[in-house]
Amino acid sequence: MFGHRHAGLSRSTNGDHPRDRILEPDARRDMAQRADSYALLKHPWLLTLLLVLVALVPRVAELDDFYTTDEAYYWQGRVSRFTAAVRMADWAATNQTGHPGVTTLWLGSLGQRLAAAAGAPPPPPLPGAGAGFLAYLRLPLAIANALAVGAGYVLLRRLVRPATALLAALLWATSPFLVAHSRLLHLDGLLTSFATLSLLCLLVATRHASPTWRSPALLAAGTCGGLALLTKSPALLLLPTSGLILLAAELRAWPPTLRSMLLAGLRAAARLGIWLASAALVVVALWPAMWVDSAGALGAVVAEIVSNGAQPHNAGNFFMGQPVADPGWSFYLAVMAWRGEVSTLLGLSVLLGLLGYQASRMARRLPLRPCPSAATRCDDRRVAVALAGHVLLFSVALTLLAKKFDRYLLPIWPALTILGAIGLVALARRVRGRLEQLAPATRHGVVGTVGAALLATVMLPLISYQPYYLAYYNPLLGGGTTAQQVLLVGWGEGMEQAGAWLSARPDLRRGPILSWLPATLAPFVPGDVAVYDLDLERLATPANYAVVYRSVAERDTRAVAEAYAMQTPPLYTLRAHGITYVTIHQLPRPFARSVGAVFSGIHLRGFSYELSDTALVISPSWDIQEGRAGGVFSFVHVLDGAGRRVAQIDALLDDGMFPTWQAGQQFGTPLPITLPANLPRGEYQAVLGLYTGPNGNRVPLTYGTAMPEELAGAHAIHLLTFRVGADQQVLALR
Repeated sequence: MFGHRHAGLSRSTNGDHPRDRILEPDARRDMAQRADSYALLKHPWLLTLLLVLVALVPRVAELDDFYTTDEAYYWQGRVSRFTAAVRMADWAATNQTGHPGVTTLWLGSLGQRLAAAAGAPPPPPLPGAGAGFLAYLRLPLAIANALAVGAGYVLLRRLVRPATALLAALLWATSPFLVAHSRLLHLDGLLTSFATLSLLCLLVATRHASPTWRSPALLAAGTCGGLALLTKSPALLLLPTSGLILLAAELRAWPPTLRSMLLAGLRAAARLGIWLASAALVVVALWPAMWVDSAGALGAVVAEIVSNGAQPHNAGNFFMGQPVADPGWSFYLAVMAWRGEVSTLLGLSVLLGLLGYQASRMARRLPLRPCPSAATRCDDRRVAVALAGHVLLFSVALTLLAKKFDRYLLPIWPALTILGAIGLVALARRVRGRLEQLAPATRHGVVGTVGAALLATVMLPLISYQPYYLAYYNPLLGGGTTAQQVLLVGWGEGMEQAGAWLSARPDLRRGPILSWLPATLAPFVPGDVAVYDLDLERLATPANYAVVYRSVAERDTRAVAEAYAMQTPPLYTLRAHGITYVTIHQLPRPFARSVGAVFSGIHLRGFSYELSDTALVISPSWDIQEGRAGGVFSFVHVLDGAGRRVAQIDALLDDGMFPTWQAGQQFGTPLPITLPANLPRGEYQAVLGLYTGPNGNRVPLTYGTAMPEELAGAHAIHLLTFRVGADQQVLALR
């Protein structure tokens, strides 16, 4: 095969290449295998398709998993209103939010059409209902973000080495942080895709080795920039970044004189004008509100920036173990460290090391390594500088704002993966020379082992964290276990599992559920079960279960409600990937009279009562303090003044619903006791006790005052006393 590739070189009489005669057979075979391994890099469209598939599968799988808070409370409703406004040609009503979120709304509207075509039932009026319907709303966004990976790879092929482009796109496609947000009905995934494509198009447009690509690439950069601006206001940071990239490209093309610098500035400004014009055209064309009320639409964007992004979140934040309003300047550095993938962070570390090495050579006045020829399309250095500038500018700008969340940093993530890939490939190129000295079999073993380790590092999180990609945190820093002590974790994950657990409870319908983020729980419990917000106003209303969600508890904004919900041990705790997301507690049954008696770990908090001429209804409040077998009966005996039993009731504490009991369960089945007609005048008392089994063995009273055994039997307590008058009516009760 080498003879064909070097046909112009002299040959021996038997037709062999001169170099082939001095190579050992193993060496020739090794070179042939290496050439074959690079052959795949020469088929960009096949690789593009494979990368899109790699990106698509985790983004579209199980899209009906859980509701994030913003989807439940905001975006599902906004999509419905936007779709209705477009259908009725009410263009002004397409201004749904100052984000402005137009791309999310258009794609969500397409998803709504898909849901209708598939026969998926629309959600009921309850906010956050309809998890299956949400999957269709998410689907177009997930596909768009997967296609962006393929487009990014095509652009990277024109900017960096093919191996760097492939690795960068693979890291982009498989980053759990990117995957998590790319599959949601939200803004940050689309903003990331459009902003990154805009920057890559601009880098292609300013690449001197590709003059025929400049104008189309510049227009494409503006178009993607316009789509980013239609998605979320931080896309405004593309303007200074793009201007600096254009100016740097023009300055590189001219001698560094004052006149040439002025001309370069004018030329860069003209090209930035083209970028702006194409971006503005996209904004006007795709946002119908701009057709009839441009001032109102743009005013909403400005108001959103000033009143929302520039202010701390109204629910507070959490950082380094403390609830805070503004986490401060170090917050996004922590996000990079804990949210970063191991492979990307390794590549970034190598890149920083190489930068330090080059800086040291400059300090010692040693020559730098020359930049590769433009003809080789290895423009890694220029791309690295541009993307590093984007990362720095975006991070600093977000740090200056008071409202901070980890997802706000997402638009720099593809740039970080590209920089990481540049570092990893640079490391591989430096190591390759040393590997050449090894025997072919050893070399192949080392390369295969390293490649398998890298692939495992990249792919395993996609398998092990699905669908909780938001739960991925840097395992080198302790993963989710330590991250939950540093950052705010949880955005609705786990509520679907909490809903499934609650739905299986036989006593679910014995009262409403109180929950933080109730709209994220409601889709996963039966529709006839009320789910209310766990706040102070609801505490006075009797409820059954309370759901405590970590991301709300961490902010310390509802301490009283949290203490009320957590007064009993949790019956269910959801932990995933080291993170505790949800605890579910059963709330005590209400009672009017306090008792405080304990029967071997079964606590009678108190009871309420109703008494008429014909019945006495006792409603106890039982608190199970330790796990045990069920099947425990309670009895209430009504005794006359002589200790004779005149009425009674026996009933299972839990109505026979649970074969075993957990500490923290609360029971309160009312006990209606029918009183005999024509009760004689006199004083009566109701006594209560517990027993188990068919033999009626009484449960010992371990705390409280027992009635005299000769009067009420062993381990019984007094509940109340009432008096019956001459006309058989109750005269007094105590």
